[in-house]
Amino acid sequence: MRATGPLDDELPWVIEFRVVGTPETIQVQVHETMLIGRQDIKQGIHPDVDLLPFGGQVKGVSREHALVTAKDNRISVQDLNSVNGSRLNNHVLTPGQEYRLRDGDNLTIGQIQLQVRFAVVPMVQQQVLDRGVSHATIPITGQGETILVIEDDEDVATVYRLALEHAGYKVTVVNTAVAALGITAHELPDAVVLDIMLPDTNMNGIDLVRYFRKQNTGRHLPLIVVSGATGGYQMKQAREQGADVCLSKPVSVDTLVNSVNTLMGYENSEPNRI
Repeated sequence: MRATGPLDDELPWVIEFRVVGTPETIQVQVHETMLIGRQDIKQGIHPDVDLLPFGGQVKGVSREHALVTAKDNRISVQDLNSVNGSRLNNHVLTPGQEYRLRDGDNLTIGQIQLQVRFAVVPMVQQQVLDRGVSHATIPITGQGETILVIEDDEDVATVYRLALEHAGYKVTVVNTAVAALGITAHELPDAVVLDIMLPDTNMNGIDLVRYFRKQNTGRHLPLIVVSGATGGYQMKQAREQGADVCLSKPVSVDTLVNSVNTLMGYENSEPNRI
């Protein structure tokens, strides 16, 4: 059984749709196609994201309203010629046309607004064991080099740590930029994996990239940005400040580990770059 479908076999990604105006969040495990609409048992329609319990019928949600697809390591959404239309960040979607769906987007289906978030939810499955990744899927390539992971989502950080540890690295995890500065004040790690969006009020991941690049250590410090902030500008900033690789969430374990391996000088495939 595949943990998440076509994006990867290890990271159990889900898409969370928070229904604005309610305390409810709909979680959908990522697979190739995910239908948004409202259930109609008589017609045999059972959407992955069922908005019927949220007043979907009176709020203009069609039975088969929109389709979310996952392919080529990206998530897209398209309106299925619905009666009342769909909007992405207040932009009206042209029916049948695919639009990139990103972490933090606002998707409006009829009159129901959904806030979108990509998340990692560790599950016990054939390839995901004890909130981590089975040894069999990750070759051991590292030789105990130190990797600093800077990620404020605890579940995401846990999966990254376990994957990199299984690959032979020693991993330290922090959840803020301030904590990262404190832990690297006297000694830098061998590589850094970091998110752009961090909870600090005065510093983000781009500032950290800039800081690390200013350190005169006599060696190149591999910097890998993994972020849901794939809006182009922020990733471009990260590259301009010296990030070696920028990966978008959701990211597969293989892509993450291979990116670290390549930058550490171990033989494997080239890392995916944005």
